[in-house]
Amino acid sequence: MFALTVVAGIAILISTKQPEPSITPDLVESQSKLSEPVSVIVTGNAEVTTQYLFDIYGHSATEVTALLNRAKDVYDNLSPELRVGLQIAMVLHGPDVAYFATDNYPQYRALVDLAASLDAFGFVHLKICVTSVRANGLESSRFPPFIELVPYGPAEITRLKSVGNVEL
Repeated sequence: MFALTVVAGIAILISTKQPEPSITPDLVESQSKLSEPVSVIVTGNAEVTTQYLFDIYGHSATEVTALLNRAKDVYDNLSPELRVGLQIAMVLHGPDVAYFATDNYPQYRALVDLAASLDAFGFVHLKICVTSVRANGLESSRFPPFIELVPYGPAEITRLKSVGNVEL
């Protein structure tokens, strides 16, 4: 009957302020730590949901790949019971959206394939800013179907933070 809910405010992983593009190569350790969830929800039946929200802007393909690999490592090292409740939302905006355009697939094949495989497991959800898509001269119809297009990345980040969960 008793539900303990610890919601957004415990730890906001990345602020909505744009990070400097000159992030160190170890993005996972310096900028986007998976050790602090946006929210952890524990209900009376001991179900645990752990949610992470990442604001991805101004990073190299190598850095985005490192973040996805870190998410995979976290998932791989969780017990099956905890895997069920893991949810990670990654909102890409700015020049980073170009990595996932189907026209750029030959160049970023490994990154896109990794993202698709994590999406298939159901715990990583990529969201791409349509405003950034247009600003980069791309077409929103030219992205893989596993990626959710959102009108404006920073607004989506704010929305996710305000509802207290990643609402995937």
